[in-house]
Amino acid sequence: MNEIGSEFHLCLFEKKKGLDIEESSMVFSGRTAIEMVLKKERSIKKAMLPSYCCDSMIEPFRRAGIKVCFYSVCYDNGMNIQIDIPSDTDCLLCCNYFGFVVAMPDLVAFRNRGGIVIEDITHSFFSMKQFHEFSDYLVASLRKWEPILCGGYCASRKNTIIDLTLQHPPEDFLNKRMNAMKMKRQYLLGETSIDKTTFLHMFSEANEWLSNNYSGLTIDEYSKQYLLDVDYQKHRDMRRKNAKTLYEGLKNNSDIDFLFTIEKMDCPLFVPIVIAKEKRNAIRKKLIDNQIYCPVHWPHPNAECQSNLYEMELSLVCDQRYNGDDMKRIVEVLNN
Repeated sequence: MNEIGSEFHLCLFEKKKGLDIEESSMVFSGRTAIEMVLKKERSIKKAMLPSYCCDSMIEPFRRAGIKVCFYSVCYDNGMNIQIDIPSDTDCLLCCNYFGFVVAMPDLVAFRNRGGIVIEDITHSFFSMKQFHEFSDYLVASLRKWEPILCGGYCASRKNTIIDLTLQHPPEDFLNKRMNAMKMKRQYLLGETSIDKTTFLHMFSEANEWLSNNYSGLTIDEYSKQYLLDVDYQKHRDMRRKNAKTLYEGLKNNSDIDFLFTIEKMDCPLFVPIVIAKEKRNAIRKKLIDNQIYCPVHWPHPNAECQSNLYEMELSLVCDQRYNGDDMKRIVEVLNN
């Protein structure tokens, strides 16, 4: 039985016309991208972020000494976003979620008084509609979509250029991630000499290093070329097809609600489901017992932000590594 989920393994692919993305907009990570915007907009003193987010989105603001407050993002028969921006707030970070259409409140008044809007488009990077028109800056982490060593995206929609001198990431980090991806590929192909705990430890060490050392770095050549060459349209189509199988198979499961209706789907990063908090971890463990590794978005950040989604959400894997049979296996485990 093949495992589903967790870190990407090294994938071979036929070169196509890849992402339509300027090379100059590629950086080391999503955190690097946010850091670059904050270095460009040095007048920001206070920023408002979504209460449902990853700690990695908050960290660059902390490191820059910017005060942070939060607007409400929670589950109430679907995703509910309430934004009331204090008068002393200079910057708003908004976020697309999971590659589904998310309605945002009107930010015209905030923009008119000089407010800066940064939009994290990590989850909508493969979507037809990547961002909202009111955004000044776009940032993203690209490692969530493809088997690359590192990768972030930073772009300005204002008439300004983000031009900071960036260094190449260290070879030790790149080699560790590449070797871990290679070992996982061999493991999945049935190579019995590969110890799974070895490459999992290597992934963990590389991710921890990235978390603490993202500042001032650019993307590596391997990852950049991969993104410029990969057939992302094929991957987009595979994700949508896999997600539809999950929606159809789980529509009558009384333990599960979908965070979004299927009509809201553009290109899914995952299919987020909502489970009563007393059942979520048990159901996740049941999947793990069947070698299906679905992440939670997110562990609660190290910040004063509140959302019921931290205890209720589970992200079902639907990416291009898998096919309809894999999705039916997820459905079967959840429905039994």
